[in-house]
Amino acid sequence: MKKGRQVKTPKPLVFAKATAKVAAIAKYEVKKQIIEVIPGDVTRAKASAWLTLLSPITHWAGLKGDQLAHKRQLLRIQQEETLAEIARRAMPRIEALRKPIKPVPAKFLVPFLEKASLEEPDSRLVELWASLLVSAAKDYNPHFVHFANIISQLSAPQAKIFEAMIGPEGPHAVFVSLESAMNFEFLHNFLQEFVRERFEAYPSQPSNVDEMWRFMEDLLEIQGIEIEHIDIDDLSEKAPYVGGLPAYSGFKDDLQTDFLILETLRLIKYVDTGFFDVADRWRVKVMFYHVTPLGITFAKACDVRSEKTSE
Repeated sequence: MKKGRQVKTPKPLVFAKATAKVAAIAKYEVKKQIIEVIPGDVTRAKASAWLTLLSPITHWAGLKGDQLAHKRQLLRIQQEETLAEIARRAMPRIEALRKPIKPVPAKFLVPFLEKASLEEPDSRLVELWASLLVSAAKDYNPHFVHFANIISQLSAPQAKIFEAMIGPEGPHAVFVSLESAMNFEFLHNFLQEFVRERFEAYPSQPSNVDEMWRFMEDLLEIQGIEIEHIDIDDLSEKAPYVGGLPAYSGFKDDLQTDFLILETLRLIKYVDTGFFDVADRWRVKVMFYHVTPLGITFAKACDVRSEKTSE
């Protein structure tokens, strides 16, 4: 008797592999549909909102949708999240301005946006960019093109140094503290005369080098000036010399390059008074950096100031 044809049952392992393959294909198709349905620009919509926020202060006002998107494509933007953060900080202040807002020129705005987009969203410099944008919307000045270039060349440590030199009261207070110098190009001469005049008016003349140091330390705590070094020589003693930094000075050797870069940008200037006589007993030398007139103007436009410290 012939045996009937036998039907083989698939092994469980082969069946499991086939099921997994079908599930994987189905999962890929779903994922593919999602990618096809959601355009790529939607994932950047939140970051790209900066352009819509800024349009009232540009010549792009009134443009919508594809027109604004076209403007964005023409710009060499690196990080839109940074521009979104700048717009978030600036627009409430711009909206609070009383006088009508005039569109700022493309000569300022285009390089402003491109350079600012190179920053990280949480950079210390974002606040400078936002404040400069507010100043441009409030009362545009062609100098702002140069100021945007200055910010683009600053690092966070350099911005911190400059803020500390400006102080918590802002650039106007720096101008007031230094206006007696009249011409900042000759501040070393001014400082020499300033020390001599204050020394003569001092109620109790220093009797030793330590007291003279305290006198100089208190005298030179001036907003807008950062002391690098003070030398004091007592001509009446055999071991008269003392030199160093005041306790309040923010200068450190490892920050010297940052100070030099700020000087290259003409925001601050280095001065060495050389040794000069104070009365008949003392020879003094002061090395320091001071904020320049350009630095004060830049600080005003960017609302530069340091945070107030608790005493």
